[in-house]
Amino acid sequence: MSSPPNTFPDPIDSGTPPNLRDETYAGPVEVITAPAQKSFPSWSAWDVLAILVFTLVAILIFTLAALFIARSLPPYRNASFTDLAMSAEVVIGAQGAAYPVVLLFIFILVRTRSGEPFGKGIRWNWPGMTAPAFVIGGVILALVIESLARFLPIPKSLPMDTYFRDATSAYLMAAFGMTLAPLLEELFFRGLLYPLLRRSFGLIAGVAFTAAAFAAIHGAQLGYAWAPVLSIFIVGVVFTVVRVRTNSVAASFLMHCGYNFALFAALWVASDHYRHLEKVTG
Repeated sequence: MSSPPNTFPDPIDSGTPPNLRDETYAGPVEVITAPAQKSFPSWSAWDVLAILVFTLVAILIFTLAALFIARSLPPYRNASFTDLAMSAEVVIGAQGAAYPVVLLFIFILVRTRSGEPFGKGIRWNWPGMTAPAFVIGGVILALVIESLARFLPIPKSLPMDTYFRDATSAYLMAAFGMTLAPLLEELFFRGLLYPLLRRSFGLIAGVAFTAAAFAAIHGAQLGYAWAPVLSIFIVGVVFTVVRVRTNSVAASFLMHCGYNFALFAALWVASDHYRHLEKVTG
């Protein structure tokens, strides 16, 4: 009878994973899941309303400050507050100071609500090499709208004409109208308002309501005359469609700048370099 073997094979531990038999097993591997992304837009209608109220209050405060500052200056010391309120220097000075504060408020709100960089959160999306094409598109749009407006009963004078009293006022209006004004308007209407309206009412209604709000905000400048308000509504539709097709607020901003540039350039030519504004402003 043979003797038993001196060694026996190692027992097979079926409960230990083969690749961990020679290592210390630390238990089940924890699965890390990425946090769920916030829906777009991440802000609410209350946030947009807060921005609107903040903008109105900021403009009011800075306008009052500008009126009192202007009244203390020798050239305006004898002017009434009513006359000063219609002065382009006072109006542009007040809004030029208020708008950066409003833009900062928008920046903070979008960053806070979205948790993303501002450009990504609001869908700024700079169009890159095609940027000049949107500026040119805005110029073409202005030419088309002005051509069509000749068939509409546009009043000979509008409330906004009072801001074009002299060349200095006209240049201030032009500088403001091609920079800060379109930037704030596009961030508010196409950046903040349109996504909310589209989510609530759908694409077509979202575009229409955004354009209607855009026209309404310019109503006072146009004396609420239906023909120029209709023109601004059409312009608002085009800007919003560009925002939709490109998924870029920057694209509609560039088009807005081109549109305003064309209007101020046409006025510059028609008024002999803003030296004879009475020819075109009534």
